[in-house]
Amino acid sequence: MSNPSITGEATEEAIAILPGARARERASRRTGRARRTPAWAAVVLMVAVVYFLLPLYATAVFGFSTGKHFTLQPLWDGLADDGFQTSLQLSLMYSIATTLLALIVVAPTAYLVELRFQRLRSTIEFLTILPFVIPPIILAVGLESTYGINSPVNLIASSWAPVLLMGGYFVLTLPFVFRAVDNALRAVDVRTLTEASASLGAGQMRTFLRVIVPSISLGLVSGALLAFTTAMGEFTLAALLGYPTFPVYLLNINGYQPREGEALVIVSFVITWAGVIALAVVARRAPGTQIVRGGPM
Repeated sequence: MSNPSITGEATEEAIAILPGARARERASRRTGRARRTPAWAAVVLMVAVVYFLLPLYATAVFGFSTGKHFTLQPLWDGLADDGFQTSLQLSLMYSIATTLLALIVVAPTAYLVELRFQRLRSTIEFLTILPFVIPPIILAVGLESTYGINSPVNLIASSWAPVLLMGGYFVLTLPFVFRAVDNALRAVDVRTLTEASASLGAGQMRTFLRVIVPSISLGLVSGALLAFTTAMGEFTLAALLGYPTFPVYLLNINGYQPREGEALVIVSFVITWAGVIALAVVARRAPGTQIVRGGPM
């Protein structure tokens, strides 16, 4: 037979635990109800999906058909066109060069601002916001007036013409690259890492390349992908300055071969989303920016 005192104590413990268990159960139920997606959010999501995917679907239907049945021939004809290959190579070259330029200029600058020139942060942030305020068409007209054929400094008709377009691309990508790199730098203890590296005999350049860059790798990759996709899809600067880049080619081919043009639009969409997916993969796998202020290296 069981001991009455032990049984009584167990009963009292069970009675004491039971309200807590019920409270936790009620809390978990409330949390589950709170996590349910509201009806209005589902409606907004569906509207957004229809808004973005319906034009893409219509483009694919028109581009991959002869008017009566499905075919990939417009896509193969567009991919085989010399203008497509030339314009895509040109856009890739300018986009990669602009991305490298943005990282080389922005990353050290943001590092020095975070380390030594905190008072300049507001000024730098203001300058990086300006491309959002100034439309690309104004930037293109300004470049044309300053460096065009009718200006004293005629870069468009010279061998320095690609530098002009890359400079415009750099200005447009500056806000994205700076925000990505600056956020990554502010997530690590830059001063402590720099002082620790200096105490071991490393110079400032070596510290930046061997310590800071690995610590902000995710921010650098994010900024690079944002810069690349922005430059690849930019149309206004290239069109007004007379550069036959891929977006300009897409507009031109739509005028005389619309089905091939629409098929190549899908190719452009795939290239852009490939960059976005690469960004998501890197964001999950890159551990460099997981270092927080005061945390271990």
